[in-house]
Amino acid sequence: MKKILMGLLPAVLALAVFDVSAGYVPYKGPSQKDSVKEFDQNKDGYITADEVEVELREDAINKAIKMQQQGKSQKAIDRVIMGMEDSIEQDAERVIDRLDTDGDELVEPEEMK
Repeated sequence: MKKILMGLLPAVLALAVFDVSAGYVPYKGPSQKDSVKEFDQNKDGYITADEVEVELREDAINKAIKMQQQGKSQKAIDRVIMGMEDSIEQDAERVIDRLDTDGDELVEPEEMK
């Protein structure tokens, strides 16, 4: 177990960097995303690109853990994680752009309907 954690440490640290203003809430597993409200990390009623980035990084960490459990090499895991990390910011912006109908770069509850 210690070897697995040490192998994932660089990937986790690389993914842990995010905008502090996103108000990070610790990840609790797949069941955390039961509703749209769960994406609103700071519970202000709006979803921002920073908050989407947090969710995408958590997905990347889950993918790394799953790959590790499947016996994939650390090199393969690092390659996948770095590829995901390269696109996370752009992917988050695309999500917000698609949902944000009024162009204020925030997704309000009524825009999620």
